[in-house]
Amino acid sequence: MLTVATRAARPLVPVVGSHQDRKPRIVAIGGGTGLPTVLRGLRHAADVLGWKDQTDHVTAVVTVMDDGGSSGQLRRSLGILPPGDVRNCLSALVRTPSTLSGILHDRLPGEGTQPGHPIGNLLLAALTTSEGDFLRAIRTLGAQIGISGRVLPATLENVHLTAAFQDGEAVRGESAITARGGQIRRLTLERPVRPLPDTIEALLNADLIVIGPGSLYTSILPNLLVDGVAATLSAITAPRVYVANLMTEPGETDGYSLGDHLRALKEHTGFDLFDYVLVNRSAIPEGAVQAYAEDGSHVVPTIEDELYPASPKIVAADLATITSSGQIRHDPAALGMALTALLDYTGATPLPGTPHQAI
Repeated sequence: MLTVATRAARPLVPVVGSHQDRKPRIVAIGGGTGLPTVLRGLRHAADVLGWKDQTDHVTAVVTVMDDGGSSGQLRRSLGILPPGDVRNCLSALVRTPSTLSGILHDRLPGEGTQPGHPIGNLLLAALTTSEGDFLRAIRTLGAQIGISGRVLPATLENVHLTAAFQDGEAVRGESAITARGGQIRRLTLERPVRPLPDTIEALLNADLIVIGPGSLYTSILPNLLVDGVAATLSAITAPRVYVANLMTEPGETDGYSLGDHLRALKEHTGFDLFDYVLVNRSAIPEGAVQAYAEDGSHVVPTIEDELYPASPKIVAADLATITSSGQIRHDPAALGMALTALLDYTGATPLPGTPHQAI
């Protein structure tokens, strides 16, 4: 059940059988583990709500700035865009699991203490060579494993992130930025790059835009810094939803509240981009919170009277879950149903008004 944070809030629930006469067009933007969680959640919602596997309306826009691990090695050795985040999104959109889709994350034997490459990364690398283009490689592998929806890289240009930290040091490369730690003053791309025309078209025709959850500076902002993406988002009438992170990220968002995340997004893009912010309201077990605190990660506070940019409505739902390994994560099924409830409530246009407006 979903509610807008207000004294007079009423529950917001998705309608079973809704959208059967048309396919709602959803664009989800991000990377890392957050974007695949959104995609798996939307697939779950499609099944529950009787969309009859109509998740082919979903477009995932994925960051391609990674330069660490297997993705970084393939990027350096072959000159291709990093495939890891794309692989994860393709896997999340598989309609019916198969032998091929089941081995995407399996790794080949490595050397010494170094892990081997995931098979999905190697498949994308090989297809990029044979197809001559990373986007065609994604489409080909997606067709072979049977995905619903499409996956678009944020750009087809090879570009790195740069970060200026509060102490004045400048660092180039996503992995170096993450390893450096400290408060980031400004994140930029090392040069301007163009988006895919398909991305801009998808945004202009969307019924719902979902951004996050994910690492603020290495999964979310890299997509929004691509030329034209933030400007297009600022101008469209479809409701735009930011899925708030559950926990702060050591080295990136230490001490950040929800408002700090939103302010960073506005300061970097120059626009107020969100109509709704989806936050978790369920209690997270204290043991899990304490375990994260030992590593410097804490629950992201949602401060109701904090002045948020453009005053988006704060929408609350039970979203958090604990994995078998003790990780605090968004539950894909709960997240998908919450986003669907928002889609049913808003229709194709965001609601005007002040934050915390009653439904």
